[in-house]
Amino acid sequence: MSNRCLVTLEPMKVDELAVAEQVRICALHALAVLDTPQEERFDRLTRLVSHTLSVPTALVSLVAEDRQWFKSRVGLDASETPRSVAFCSHAVASGEMLVVDDATLDPRFVDNPLVTDAPFIRFYAGQPVFSLDGQAVGTLCIIDSVPRRLDDLQKQVLRDFALLVQDELNKTTIISARKTAEDALHALNEALEERINERTRSLEESNRTLKREMQRRELVESTLRSSEQRIQTIIDTSLVAFVSIDTRGHIVDWNPSAEQTFGWRRDEALGIDLATLITPVRFRDSHRTLLQRLLDGASAEGINNRRELTALTKRGDEITVRVTISAFDFDGERYFGAFLYDISEEQKAQRALEEKSELLAQKQELLDAILETVDVGVVACSAEGGLSLFNRAAREFHGLSQESLGSGNWAEHYSLYASDGVALLNEADIPLVRALQGEVLRNVPMVIAPVGLSRRFVLASGRRIANSAGKPLGAVVAMKDITELNAFQRQLARNEQRLRDITDNVPALIAHIDRNHCFTFLNSPALRFYGKSGQNLIGQHLSVIYTAVEFEKFAPLVARVLVGERVDFEEEMQIAGKPRFFQVSYIPDRDDAGEVQGFYVLALDVTARKNSELQQRESEERLRTITDNLPVLIAYIDTAQRYCFANALYRQWLKKDPAAMLGRSVAEVFGEEFHEQRAPYLERCLDGQAVQADFTMTDGMQERTVNTAFIPHIRDGSVIGIYLFSTDVTATYQQKAHLHSIANTDALTSLPNRRSYEASLNAAVRSAQSSGDGIALMYLDIDHFKTINDTWGHAAGDDVLQEFSRRLLMVVRKTDRVSRLAGDEFTILLEGVPTPEVCQRLADKILDAVREPFQVGGQAKQVTTSIGITWNGSGNIDAETLSARADAALYQAKGAGRNQYCSVDTTETGGQGQT
Repeated sequence: MSNRCLVTLEPMKVDELAVAEQVRICALHALAVLDTPQEERFDRLTRLVSHTLSVPTALVSLVAEDRQWFKSRVGLDASETPRSVAFCSHAVASGEMLVVDDATLDPRFVDNPLVTDAPFIRFYAGQPVFSLDGQAVGTLCIIDSVPRRLDDLQKQVLRDFALLVQDELNKTTIISARKTAEDALHALNEALEERINERTRSLEESNRTLKREMQRRELVESTLRSSEQRIQTIIDTSLVAFVSIDTRGHIVDWNPSAEQTFGWRRDEALGIDLATLITPVRFRDSHRTLLQRLLDGASAEGINNRRELTALTKRGDEITVRVTISAFDFDGERYFGAFLYDISEEQKAQRALEEKSELLAQKQELLDAILETVDVGVVACSAEGGLSLFNRAAREFHGLSQESLGSGNWAEHYSLYASDGVALLNEADIPLVRALQGEVLRNVPMVIAPVGLSRRFVLASGRRIANSAGKPLGAVVAMKDITELNAFQRQLARNEQRLRDITDNVPALIAHIDRNHCFTFLNSPALRFYGKSGQNLIGQHLSVIYTAVEFEKFAPLVARVLVGERVDFEEEMQIAGKPRFFQVSYIPDRDDAGEVQGFYVLALDVTARKNSELQQRESEERLRTITDNLPVLIAYIDTAQRYCFANALYRQWLKKDPAAMLGRSVAEVFGEEFHEQRAPYLERCLDGQAVQADFTMTDGMQERTVNTAFIPHIRDGSVIGIYLFSTDVTATYQQKAHLHSIANTDALTSLPNRRSYEASLNAAVRSAQSSGDGIALMYLDIDHFKTINDTWGHAAGDDVLQEFSRRLLMVVRKTDRVSRLAGDEFTILLEGVPTPEVCQRLADKILDAVREPFQVGGQAKQVTTSIGITWNGSGNIDAETLSARADAALYQAKGAGRNQYCSVDTTETGGQGQT
């Protein structure tokens, strides 16, 4: 993982940016990967990421000073591109993943030649890869020629693959670092051993001094009671601090060593409370408690016993002292004497020794771990020649562990052969034996060929091991496996021949020109183009091949590539009187130090493509002109339901910019509701069916009804997209609605006519038969309507009909359906009627409403009506019977004198209501 800092700093100055970039470039070159052949370990990762994320192109890109070079590539022929157009340069600069969903919509890349020309990049995602010191040296990137979007899981997958690429890039550096660490560890161990030896000698000397002092102190203690003067002399000359206190704890004696140990002069110490003078505050209470217990005789075990205590010097430093307390009586008074020896330095030395021992153990563990981890076989022996080290890699090389064998048996037992792999090594030629004899070995070739295991070619390096005094301790040999390297070199030779075969057979002109403008290589198509043999062209200057005018034209481009810039351009030539177009690339050729030694020329004949592009552009312009001027919405979507084409009518009808629709899904452009309405038809179309449907759409001001045809685009038996054609059928729908209204509405009263009434009646009867709900039908006509027409005229009769219709509508329920059958005949259809009484109450309301005088010709006229009602509450009736019973009831009401109603209950045969 990178240790990059994510904190936002103030913008760096130009020189700081230059320095940072130089550091990054140095880190890139330190990897020693740039301009090396393709390797399977990287190609495997680009193939995996291409397959996993379903993209056609995946690259391991290294961003150098003025170019991006591809260590591995899938789906792209070019091995590098200029840095000035590299998407990866942006990702490296930011140090974070860069995702461009659609390059044509991104102002940074919309004019980029990689977008406008081959490979026509629309989608890009790149994750930076870092060197061990955190420098972004390149990316793992994926590319597509159509817009895409990555979800969070896909982004994490790309990051994970980038970490694998990063591990491979840093693999050589890690191995080198391990070797450096091993060497440094060996040197550190030797220095540590020497320091430990020196410290040990110092501690031994200190211990001897301490022992002598302890012997002297014991002598003093043994003679204290015999002679006070002698004791005082010994105390004063003792190298150990001596302090004497009375029963109050006050100091009564303080020898010179005490002055040196604690910093207080004798005159400063005498008479002072010992606890106050040399005991840290936190221990003073316990000090006084101990003194009291000694006085009380409760702690007799504390007399003449050693203990370690923390004391305080005049400077405030805390030291550790080893204390021996004795008690004595003088002139009838009790006193206590204490020898206090400063053991702080002794403790420090002991801790240092323990720390050094622990560090040595840790270093040894680290060395063991490294030796078991590295892929270099390491074998060591003692000065007597006994094997003492056989690390994991060595065991894998030989298939054996170390054994107690004489050096004469090593070659046969461990299958050690000369570099030819045939002759067993003689004892004197075994690398470990040679190193033990004092020879320094560097990369001595050897073959290890155990029975049943793979033969390994190794380079052995080693030397004798000796201590700081030069005494031989043994020898060590490291064996580096170069089996794969040898195979790689053989493969490289084969690849060079394949490269010649490939370049001679690709449909492109390929050449190499050195810094002196002379040809060093031309493939067969290039030789045919110039019409000369390789002998006549190799070593020739460009000015000999081209005319002065042609050379002057190409000279600035050659100058650019020789300073490290990749140059791409198109060139038109007249060949045999016809124009030919070439796509030409000048690619810098750098040595291991990054210096430009010449350049490669790659020229592709793109005449056919150029002519095809011109024809395609003209065809697309004609198609766009036609589709943009048709009164039809025309679009094309892919199998992911993303727009690939939309004509100009989308802007006029739906206020959507066709260009902004491209690459986006139907739901993204028009919303989920719009998409859900069309989803079933889209699914059927993706199954290969051509379908049509009508939809209502609005632009916020105008509502349209459109008929949309979904036409599958089928290629090789598979649906690869859908054509959408939407025609405005709003006028047709409006005309149909108008005709339907005319056909089902009475022109005079605007009520439903007989045709509409019959349809409603049949539907209501079917509903009643199904549910068992009550249904009723009223037949009405205007009493003496013929007389009204004959007396007042047909215009007055029309007024009466219209007013009669209006009054009926005022009193019926919203669910009741009033119709005019013909003349003065009207019907009222009632559904969900629970009892006949509901119908009778409605009939009373109608009679009351009609009795109000009608205004006819400016005069009030009296109008009445007769009503026949039939009701059924069981659903066991049909429309014809219901109508006949209502008509019969109407005639019964008329026969009874008009201006009244007659109600019939058809639930039970013969039932009849009262008028």
